[in-house]
Amino acid sequence: TCCTADSRHRPATARLSAQPKTTIAQEAQEGAANLSVRASVFFNEKQRLQRDLTALALAVYAETTGAPPRSLAVLDALAASGVRGLRYALEVPAVGTAVLNDASDEAVAAMRENARLSGFAAARERGSYLHAGGARLEVSQGDAVALMRARRRHFDAVDLDPYGCVAELLPAAVESLRDGGLLCASCTDLGALSGRYGDGCARRYGADPLRAAQKQAPELALRLLLGCVSRAAKGRAVRPLICVVFSDFFVRVIAAVGEAPTGASSPLAAASPLAAAAESPPLPPQALAGQVSYCLSCGTLEAQWLAGRGVHSVHREGAEG
Repeated sequence: TCCTADSRHRPATARLSAQPKTTIAQEAQEGAANLSVRASVFFNEKQRLQRDLTALALAVYAETTGAPPRSLAVLDALAASGVRGLRYALEVPAVGTAVLNDASDEAVAAMRENARLSGFAAARERGSYLHAGGARLEVSQGDAVALMRARRRHFDAVDLDPYGCVAELLPAAVESLRDGGLLCASCTDLGALSGRYGDGCARRYGADPLRAAQKQAPELALRLLLGCVSRAAKGRAVRPLICVVFSDFFVRVIAAVGEAPTGASSPLAAASPLAAAAESPPLPPQALAGQVSYCLSCGTLEAQWLAGRGVHSVHREGAEG
């Protein structure tokens, strides 16, 4: 599923006077979670729609996989206020443990306070909180990549919502997922993904978007992110479930990651021209030189060999003419 969501809220372009920042906590409620919101801890109220979407996706995932109540373990690797993990634990009956992680001292303090406000009580185990409904929270402070690598094949769902590029987090996230688990990842650097900042996209995501396709920038951003996820999976199968562009500001993908059948490759990897070329029959020995034609409209690559006969299309296995 691929769609575009518009919050229809536009920021003001000018103000007569700057408003001073306040450190006073404000009470807020989102879904089943109660929060104490401070300016020092990141909380974007406008992203509620994508948090709603992820909570629904987790509930559907649990239903379709037949997960028993309180059996799933989820990770919010960059939790900040902790609103995501709190909502997953409170709103999805199949979620048994939600791990909230952040490197910031202020974020960890906010997560503990928000856990208390949402009905969780401190357990004997340090950093753990229990809810009367049976859900368990684990508040962790540290590097997200180190945490995910330390818990290999541990989580049923991993949520990544960084400020900017998510690419460097993907390999560890995939490694921490159990077979068939959900990877939920966001990117806010659409400028890089659309190619507006030179070779920034190539450095971050290993791909260079077509400059002639700026009108399709949101669609390309989703495809580039999915390609990055597929490469990070290192042979594991990646199946996209939900792909959304929110207000042309950031993209969100939810994909299932599992073991590929023997002899099969990821559907995403198999869709790339280079993968198709690698899986096609070997070229004749005399086809050692030629030229490549690239279509800017559809992305088809065709190689016409100067020694030998025919045109070989890397989009169709063994296609020759």
